[in-house]
Amino acid sequence: MKIGIVISGGDVSGINNFIFQIANLTHAEIVLFDGGIPGLLANRHRPMTQRDLIDYAISAIPLLSSGRTSRKLYASEYEGISKQLKALRIDVIIMAGGDGSLQFLNTLSEFGVNCFGIGMTIDNDVFGSSYTVGFSTACEQILKEVAKLRNTGRALPGRVFMLELLGGYCGELTLQSAIKSNADFALIPECQYNLPELAERIKHKLTLQNSVIILCSEGYTKEYSPGFQGAIDTMIKQLEPHIGVRIRKTIVGYGLRNGDPTGEEIYQGTLMANEVARCIQSGMKNKAIVINAGNQAIPIDLISMKKRLVDTEGHHYKLAKQLNII
Repeated sequence: MKIGIVISGGDVSGINNFIFQIANLTHAEIVLFDGGIPGLLANRHRPMTQRDLIDYAISAIPLLSSGRTSRKLYASEYEGISKQLKALRIDVIIMAGGDGSLQFLNTLSEFGVNCFGIGMTIDNDVFGSSYTVGFSTACEQILKEVAKLRNTGRALPGRVFMLELLGGYCGELTLQSAIKSNADFALIPECQYNLPELAERIKHKLTLQNSVIILCSEGYTKEYSPGFQGAIDTMIKQLEPHIGVRIRKTIVGYGLRNGDPTGEEIYQGTLMANEVARCIQSGMKNKAIVINAGNQAIPIDLISMKKRLVDTEGHHYKLAKQLNII
């Protein structure tokens, strides 16, 4: 068996282990396509041996490059990709990415290609999934940033820090990172603060502790569009007159995409790879593999893929409410 693997959209740590485990569990020949969907179109492929895969499995150094495309492909382009894959004798193509990447796979499957997809995005916003590859490592990077600011706040008391995080239209990264790092407040698109109330809560916190740390999702102020950064500037401009304290800002952008993958990252990637291998070996076709709320990897139809937002009935949201983070 020969399996082609491609990643699309933003790069993340942890994907190397998924690729290694696919080879390990299927005993297939692995062909990597560099450059995402444009790389598939250009047929930029190369083999990868088990020897190299194991050496890079838990490394943050990327095994292959990603890529994006902002346009819809023509039917002739899907047909061309299908013909190229058949010429290479590739039996299965696996793509890791966000909802747009997985929707691409659904269309490609209509051209006779057996397609499998997994969620790979630090935003953790893939429909039906409670976990996407890259999310745990991104949370860990945020935890480290918050810990450093706490230390600075202890040395220089009375500071208010605000960090803008990636996440797009979904506040999942900000919400869970705030819980895991003991940040004081999480500003997420799904839960808007009353500004005077937030200011009063910040001032009260400053009477109890050395520093206040606010995590702000880039989509919080509804200004977000792909590539936008600056929700933090809007919030600081609105908040500072109410609290009478200068807010120190940090934009934590693309650094969240890399870092040594966490143990959870490795484990979740292995769960996904094991389910992909099981589906392939049992003759299933054209599925996305997601991690559900019970931490089980399950197959769903590719046609189901779309974005999701924070579940305001979910346990993370309810816990954040109890902690007075949101």
